Amino acid sequence: MPPPVSTRGAARTAVPGKVPDDLLKVGDLDPAVLAAVLDLAAEMKAEPLGRQDDLRGASIGCIFEKPSTRTQVSLAVAAHRLGMQALVLHKDSMQLGHGETVADTGRVLSSYVDAITVRTFEHATVEQLADAATVPVVNALSNTHHPCQSLADLLALREHFGALAGLRTAFVGDGTSNTCHSFLSACAASGMHLTIASPAGYEPTEDVLGDAREAMARTGGSVSLVPEPAEAVRGAQAVYAEVWVPMDKPGEKDLRARDLTRYRVDDALLDRAGPDAVAMHCLPAVRGQEITSEVLDGPRSLVWRQAANRLPTAQAVLHTLITAGRRSPN
Repeated sequence: MPPPVSTRGAARTAVPGKVPDDLLKVGDLDPAVLAAVLDLAAEMKAEPLGRQDDLRGASIGCIFEKPSTRTQVSLAVAAHRLGMQALVLHKDSMQLGHGETVADTGRVLSSYVDAITVRTFEHATVEQLADAATVPVVNALSNTHHPCQSLADLLALREHFGALAGLRTAFVGDGTSNTCHSFLSACAASGMHLTIASPAGYEPTEDVLGDAREAMARTGGSVSLVPEPAEAVRGAQAVYAEVWVPMDKPGEKDLRARDLTRYRVDDALLDRAGPDAVAMHCLPAVRGQEITSEVLDGPRSLVWRQAANRLPTAQAVLHTLITAGRRSPN
């Protein structure tokens, strides 16, 4: 295990509820902890360098099996702003890419760093890493969940509308995507209402839907699935679009372009939503495909605030998990 690090600023952050050992999906955070993480992120956004001594001497290992812009930069800068060192580890330069198991990698890295983040393909990889590691593990994206993005989404919505509970949102496009799954979980944890419009065969998985509905029964949120984008956005305050071809399915480019062509978010679709509706996107965007440049760059776009919020929410997550205490070694 790494030596204990300074947590001199931790007393300023009272997190109600039980902080999870790891953040693998948004649902790992109960509503009270989620709200506290967003509060901390807002504080860090307002005072970016106010926590430089909190985790001085600590370090995080950032494993990347997929390309990254926002995740890699936001995690590295977030660590720096907490007084930490970020070690960027690409799979092809690690023993993980040359036969070492995920579990062995987690055990070894736990001896060197105070937290591990991983951007990977199969969600099982994140779970195996968390099971073996004795330090917090953060899912920086898997094929199933993208919690770091969803926390930035929630902060952007809260900043724009003032509160989250009761907001009416729509997701248009590929409901099987990690972004849709995570946004659904985020809506469930925060008591928002979500309508997902997707073609047949592109609906969220039953397990993710089931978990969300169970959480929504407690938080007052709701989720519904419809086939038509116009129906989904009716009355919505936020309309979410996402890239149609994920990194793990490049061979489906033509198929998905045909299946999803009716699900483009443009000005006409956004006009069908509520009068105060904003457009959302996790980036990177294929302009003119799932979203038009007019919407992306227009006055109703919340996209650039979402992207900016990846930094303070990363800070808040790292701070919360690391200062909550470490587990005992296996």
